Amino acid sequence: MKRNCVGIVGLGYVGLPLAVEFCRAGFHVIGVDTDEERLERLRRGSSYILDVTSQDIQTFVSDDCLCPTTEFSLLEEAEGISICVPTPLRKTKEPDISCVIAAARNISHNLQAGQLVILESTVYPGATEGLVAPILERCGLKPGTDFYLAFSPAPRGRSLPQT
Repeated sequence: MKRNCVGIVGLGYVGLPLAVEFCRAGFHVIGVDTDEERLERLRRGSSYILDVTSQDIQTFVSDDCLCPTTEFSLLEEAEGISICVPTPLRKTKEPDISCVIAAARNISHNLQAGQLVILESTVYPGATEGLVAPILERCGLKPGTDFYLAFSPAPRGRSLPQT
């Protein structure tokens, strides 16, 4: 793992602004997405998100601060990984979590001891522990012991632990 290196899976309207803010804070960001056209735009320095300027993308990509890629294996270098993939609503009004499942499976192949994985996608209560944790555990590491697992933001009505 590299210090001050984070991974972001999903470079949409949540993931790309998060990546930019990490770059501004001095972090190296590995931005993983499955949309090659989207990644190519980023590599050319072009933003597709209104809140993110192409100037920022150009600067961060040319400074090698932002690395847009399809390669989940590069996440081995990250201290923390944020899952920011879409969860569109189905006709039944339930979120389609297939992208979350796919992201967790891909992360599990490259998960390292000591890493922090944060689920930032919109999911139902308990999905972090009941869905994502078991997928990540398949690599042989245990959450809370070998790696850290969190959900952001904290669900309504639940407070974060005080430090």
